[in-house]
Amino acid sequence: MTRPAFPSDDVPVGAPAAGSMGGMTAPDPPSSSRGPGAPSELTPARPQPGETIPAARRPGAAGWTFGARADTPAVVVARPDLVRATILGLAAGLLPAVLTALVLAVLSVTVGLIAIAVLGGWLVGLGVRTGAWSGRPHPPSRAPLALAATLGAITWIAGLVLAWIISMVTLPASSMGVPDRLVANPFLDWVSPQLGPIDLVQLVLLVSLAWVAAHTTDLEREAARIPRR
Repeated sequence: MTRPAFPSDDVPVGAPAAGSMGGMTAPDPPSSSRGPGAPSELTPARPQPGETIPAARRPGAAGWTFGARADTPAVVVARPDLVRATILGLAAGLLPAVLTALVLAVLSVTVGLIAIAVLGGWLVGLGVRTGAWSGRPHPPSRAPLALAATLGAITWIAGLVLAWIISMVTLPASSMGVPDRLVANPFLDWVSPQLGPIDLVQLVLLVSLAWVAAHTTDLEREAARIPRR
């Protein structure tokens, strides 16, 4: 019985096999030809079931932004932007000033002034804080706090001035024009008999709450954790 022939039967003993060079085996094909799912130097291998992923490779970990690593370090702001803080603080104090004027001049009551002061102080402090630092880490600074307290007092004065102007505009049974009414009834002469304990409490709340709301203790602590270059 004859044995079937195989391709290797035709190769002499000691001759290099197919796919080799002088007895040396051919190199493996590049990783790109190993298949779409094979790992390479550019594409890391997928974690196997049960494998623990290092914390540095986890999306959402520190240094990652939307699954990509953010190598840009946080920047510490050295000085506050007091011009921007003043603009935002004045804009925030416009609402409580108008509300105070309407309550005093139109309704002629003091009910609600405390609530307006609480709201106004918080708005002014928040406006100064946002304008000064823009939510970025920074070293401690007292300038924005003093600015917020000052703008709180300005908001209180602006509310009284607006109330005086509205009262002169809506003055009943007067044949004089508005400019003449303002001259005949100066602001200090009009506001002096109307000031009471509620108005002083409103002033204290506006100033103190604006000062408190302008604090940025969390951002100061974050700046202290950032290494200095």
